[in-house]
Order: sequence, then structure tokens, then C-alpha cells
Amino acid sequence: MNKILLYVFSLCIVLPLHSKAQGYTMDLPRLKTFPPYQVDQEKRSFVASWEAQDNSVARSVIAYVGVERIVDRDGVQGVLETTVKGDASLFGDACKSLGINAFVHDYMTGQGWYMRMGHVSAKGLVLKSDASLPQDWAPVLMSPVFDVSHDGGKFTVRFTATVLDSKPGEVVTLVVRHWADRRGTAMEEKVVELIADGQAHEYLVACSRGMNNENVSIQAGVMGTTVLLSGDIKIEQRLKKGDRVWHSVALTQMSRPAGTDFTKINEQGVKVDTMEVSASFGAQNVLDYKAHQRKGWRLFYTLFQLVAAEDGVSTRASLYSDPVYFGE
Repeated sequence: MNKILLYVFSLCIVLPLHSKAQGYTMDLPRLKTFPPYQVDQEKRSFVASWEAQDNSVARSVIAYVGVERIVDRDGVQGVLETTVKGDASLFGDACKSLGINAFVHDYMTGQGWYMRMGHVSAKGLVLKSDASLPQDWAPVLMSPVFDVSHDGGKFTVRFTATVLDSKPGEVVTLVVRHWADRRGTAMEEKVVELIADGQAHEYLVACSRGMNNENVSIQAGVMGTTVLLSGDIKIEQRLKKGDRVWHSVALTQMSRPAGTDFTKINEQGVKVDTMEVSASFGAQNVLDYKAHQRKGWRLFYTLFQLVAAEDGVSTRASLYSDPVYFGE
């Protein structure tokens, strides 16, 4: 059995400004999935399984672990929310580097958020860019994957930012970007001009063309500046009673070379492919389904598969499998 480390989706995707999403042709059949087993909350691991596929084809299988809820009222409400706490072990204006890539669940209330080239202070997460590096290496905060397919795909991103360091008279910006459409449409980008007075200000960014597998990033738009993200980050949408909304708390990808066989017969007598999924870099309670239930969410996993298309550039993909739930 192949043991896979569970990553947030953004780890695999490092995109410069004006990037385009890789083209997807969603013509593969849904995978038929089965309930998770060998769930170990302490080790944050479980086994995912799905009805066996043709192993003569090289393919990747991505497993999302997420939480969902059914909306109980009409109106604008949160789809994905977190509060940035910072690092309480730091003092004053001290700032600690998080390295090239880092999960940030220790510094906020939400799970599945990720930073590249990030820093943290006692006050929050810091986008501290190096003017000697190219724009592609601008610090960025990346969200989990989430669903904003309702209300015609219109949604908003709300956050609080403080400009801590910039050149006199320099226009400081952040770039808010989301995937918009994985099937080939250019990513939607919004450039936000910040008020550079050293005070915290809240910003609201309106987005469109939202889908059910979105990913939002907040990236420094000007190299050589320092911006603090603090307080609440909220992704909101107008929803109707009965809508299903969800977001990931972690995910993984298993690449399977052609001819590799991971099959077994499950308890139902069905031939299945399996993989052991380990959330060793995730938050401590990522698989604690009871903790998620207390907050009004159901914990689930879902799969989709990818294979390279004949053109060698685009990818053939399936729709998500039906979710299967932990502890149910």
C-alpha cells in the first residue's frame, strides 16, 4: 500500500501574476468511493478506497478531506472563514520566517491554509518581500479549496491588512487571485491598492465565475514592501436554504504509473484500489469528526482522477466522487 502525505492543494501550485489554469477536460467517469477505514485520529491517517480502475493507464488520484454543511437560511454568509492569531511567543515587532513553504494552522483558527515565503509576528501573518527577488517569488497566502458555485459564481473576499514598510510615495498593492475555471479560462485577478499609513484597514474584493473547486491567494503585488495580515479573513456568498457548501482541510495526490496495481477485495466483495492517506503536516484535530460536528460541519473525503490528455498539455479529469463521511 502506498502511504501518501496529505497536503493542502496550494502546495502543488505556485503561480506568477497573469498565470493561466491548466486546461481540464472533465470527461472521465466519477470514481465510486467507499467509507474511510483504519482511521487513526492521533496519527491523522486513514485508508481511502475506490472501485478498481484500468491499471494499464497512468493516472493520478486526488483525495480531498473536507467539511460540509447544508445552509439553513437565505442570505449572504460565510463559505470559508478564519481568524489570524499570529505567534504569541514573539514580542513587539519581531518577525519569524516560515521558510519557503509552510502550513499556518498554528497561527490562525482555520485548517488548510498555507504560505509560501511567509513570515509571522505576534500580530499576524507577514508578507515581507525581498526586492532583489523576481515577482514570481512574492510572498503569498493560499486558502484551502472551497465551493462558491452558488449565486452565479459571485462571491467576496474580505481581509484586513496593514502596510508596515514601503518607500515614500510608493503605491503598495496586494493581488487577490482565484482559479475562476480549471477548464482553461484565465485566472481572475484583482489588484488591491492599500492605504499606506501604518494602520489596519479592511478590504473587500468582489469576484465572479466561482466554481465548486476554488482556491484563493493573497499575494504581495510590490516587491520590497512589508504587509501584515491580521484579524478575520472571510469568503462570503449569497446562499439559499438547502445549498451545500464545503471546503477542504487537507488533500493529497497519488500518482500511479501505468501497470501499477494497488487493488484488493473489500468487505463488500468489490475489487478496489486503495491508498493510505496521512495528514502528518495537518492540524492536530483534522480527522476529529466530532470536533467538526460541534462547529456544524460533517467531515468527509472525496476523490477525483486525472490522466494526461493526448495533446500532452491539457488534462482529462473526472468530476468529484460522491462524498463519504467519517463516523457515519
